[in-house]
Amino acid sequence: MANTQQSFDEHMLLAAADWWTRLRDTRGAEASVEQWLDWTAQNERHLAAFEYVNVFGERLGRLDAAARRQLLHEFAPAAAPRRRWLPLAAAAAVVALVAGTGFLLWERVAGNAVVQATYASVTGQNRDIVLADGSKVTLGGASRLRVRFDAGQRQATLEAGEAYFQVVHDSQRPFEVVAGGVTVRDIGTAFDVRRSFGEVAVAVTEGQVRVAATSSAMQTLDAGAGQRVAWDPAARTLRLGTTTQEQAMGWRSHRLEFVGEPLAVVVDSVNRYSSRPVRLDGADVAGLSFTGTVRTDEIDSWLRALPQVFPLQVEMGEHAVTLSAGPMPAQRR
Repeated sequence: MANTQQSFDEHMLLAAADWWTRLRDTRGAEASVEQWLDWTAQNERHLAAFEYVNVFGERLGRLDAAARRQLLHEFAPAAAPRRRWLPLAAAAAVVALVAGTGFLLWERVAGNAVVQATYASVTGQNRDIVLADGSKVTLGGASRLRVRFDAGQRQATLEAGEAYFQVVHDSQRPFEVVAGGVTVRDIGTAFDVRRSFGEVAVAVTEGQVRVAATSSAMQTLDAGAGQRVAWDPAARTLRLGTTTQEQAMGWRSHRLEFVGEPLAVVVDSVNRYSSRPVRLDGADVAGLSFTGTVRTDEIDSWLRALPQVFPLQVEMGEHAVTLSAGPMPAQRR
């Protein structure tokens, strides 16, 4: 870090930690931002103190329990005089509570508040997030989301994986999700976005969205509850279909639902929950069409059953699983 705790007085550092938590409170986010900007304008060192607490939180969120305790000790040693270190200990505790929510960077740009955040989930675990505007996001396993809010727009970029959005409507600031070759604009709704090998699927469970191909202003589709828009990067087209709430949200309850999707897309989703990566050997295997349910807590059972319905053979290795072409299942001969 560029700064150390000796660079800030105790009250300033505690105030910075307090602002961290206030800005995460969705019940008064907009008012808090304006008040926070006023606070940073009072003293140029206020923003530096806030950034120090922010960086500390990022470090804390990446550590295991033992390393976290060590870092807290460095930040606020227990042996130090109580009067000097109590505020620092309180600041450390505040940051510890929110470190797991993702790394946040708040900036003041031309007098406006700009919020940037990056969130990620690990393989096999979903993650619930509350954004600065109160919108809720559930990240699927091994997914990554980047968010940027400013005075005129709210934009989230799904860089990998899957995410379910429950958006707080704001007519003055549209909410957009960018994923691969499409942009999804919310019209006060809830929807799921999945990104796999350039293919993007948007399933709407409430309200309405507008999906546009970023490569062509002419390709735009509106979809409402119970509808699904799929982007095919090879054909460079958007397709409108139907979906159910179970299909769109099943992954939140350990069920991956697929209807007529390439095995490559299915395996990409499965790999976000599998302790061993599944590999496909050959384009013919990748192009097989799959309809069905994969339970994320029973992936091995699903893999062993595949040769019963597909011309596949499954090699269950210690560190990976390989699917390759095999004989036709007996019932299909």
